[in-house]
Amino acid sequence: MPPPPPQQTNIQTEFSRWYNGLPPVTKTIMTMTVVFTISSTVRLISVDRLYLIWPLVLKKLQLWRMVTAFYTSSLSLEFVFNLYFMYTYSTRLETDVFQGQTADYVYFLIFNSAIQLLLDMFFHNTILLNGAVVPTIIYLWSRHFADQQVTFMFGFRFKAIFLPWVLAGYEYIARGGAIPYATLYGMASAHLYYYLKTIYPANGGRHYLTTPGFLRRAFPPTVGMRPSSGAGYVWPSNQQQRQQQQQQRSSLMGGGHNWGRGQRLT
Repeated sequence: MPPPPPQQTNIQTEFSRWYNGLPPVTKTIMTMTVVFTISSTVRLISVDRLYLIWPLVLKKLQLWRMVTAFYTSSLSLEFVFNLYFMYTYSTRLETDVFQGQTADYVYFLIFNSAIQLLLDMFFHNTILLNGAVVPTIIYLWSRHFADQQVTFMFGFRFKAIFLPWVLAGYEYIARGGAIPYATLYGMASAHLYYYLKTIYPANGGRHYLTTPGFLRRAFPPTVGMRPSSGAGYVWPSNQQQRQQQQQQRSSLMGGGHNWGRGQRLT
């Protein structure tokens, strides 16, 4: 009998297409989450070296802990759900809200991480802040698509504006009444970002959150992305990106971009 078709190769090809089609920031944070989590689970890296322990950060300058604490988790069903939410809502945020402005999305994550680190330092040290990443992303997305209907467990439907609070309430119940500090830190920092970036300037206030020039030079805009026939998005070629950079050179000297509501998702 002839050998069976190489299904594994097809699976690998489809996974490669899906992974390569992810927007760059979403791909990066998902990869970091998987790498740190699996590495610590199989003991390639001691998880103790990934925890956010402030005396070690401040006195021994183990600064990497301020990054690894956001992207390290335990290999569990909760990890799988968080990874799914990260993929779903980070992709939507990056493609519909930031619309290819990679530097702005990177700045959003940096700003929120800094605020969350301060909250963790002065209020309650959670050791791991991985629980703050997804609520941060979902909160900002929910403010831009507040009226969109979303479905939670068991078909429970409600407006997107309530999704962060539903997730926080679910986590509170699932953990037996323990306060979900990381989730609340994520929501608080994302609200501060949204207020300073959108609400305050819309009411005549000053624009305080301008993406630094070095980030714009490091992560030039990738406008012109389009959905691919498979999973993910097709990103411009290097030549197309260089042309876009030349066309937008004048805008790179300034800050920010126009925040549109994007297209409603189905």
